[in-house]
Amino acid sequence: MTHAQVEVLLPKAVVPGSTMDVGVRFTIEKDWHLYWNGQNDSGTPIEIELRMPAGFKAKQTLWPAPERLVEPGGILNHIYEREVILIVPVEVAKDANVGPAEIAVESKWLACKEACVPESGGAKATLKVDAVPAAHAALYVHEAVAKVRAALPIELAKDDPRVKASIDGRRATIQAPDAREIAFMPGSDCTPVKTLAERGVARSDKLEIELAEGPNTIRISGIVRVVNLEGVRAYYHIDTYAGARPESGQDRP
Repeated sequence: MTHAQVEVLLPKAVVPGSTMDVGVRFTIEKDWHLYWNGQNDSGTPIEIELRMPAGFKAKQTLWPAPERLVEPGGILNHIYEREVILIVPVEVAKDANVGPAEIAVESKWLACKEACVPESGGAKATLKVDAVPAAHAALYVHEAVAKVRAALPIELAKDDPRVKASIDGRRATIQAPDAREIAFMPGSDCTPVKTLAERGVARSDKLEIELAEGPNTIRISGIVRVVNLEGVRAYYHIDTYAGARPESGQDRP
């Protein structure tokens, strides 16, 4: 028996020419965890593959914000416990066949507690492709998936005052006004950060991080967790760079 169970979450219906959110839910055994798709010192991220009818096209997977886990020896991983729902937006072609449509997922993941176990699993579910939109909009969303989408890290415009990131040489500064704590979780395409386990969290409105030596282009990309003065958490996605514009990386967290 695996330490995580996978499930496909679908709306009840969809119409040709629209985009829907497919949720892939992992229910994780108590005290075990799975891994985010950003930078981890030891864990490997969840992998998912959808199998869908002709006319259905998956877009980039959306990942909820993880939690930091610092283990003995300064090992830092970014994890999910108890439950996580990954979201895959799916485009439905205008000429998609009307009627029942089955969507299946095959997945691999690394489940860890005191030791780690590579695991895999799959699931499937069916929805209806309607010829014309129904009167009830609730048919076209899954409630649990909609809640996760609403809580995804906020994409920031360049001049958004809520979080500012700047680069000076091999040092980066992340600032958030009225924050009492800032944490940075680097994405897979972020320039590696030195001693992130110890210095990836600041109990103030400013976090300074030192970057490892590497290419001339420096990229600070990932999730910033901000705790404000009232103790409320918010998550933001940042992506800034110095040097030549980098190419797009893996699925964005």
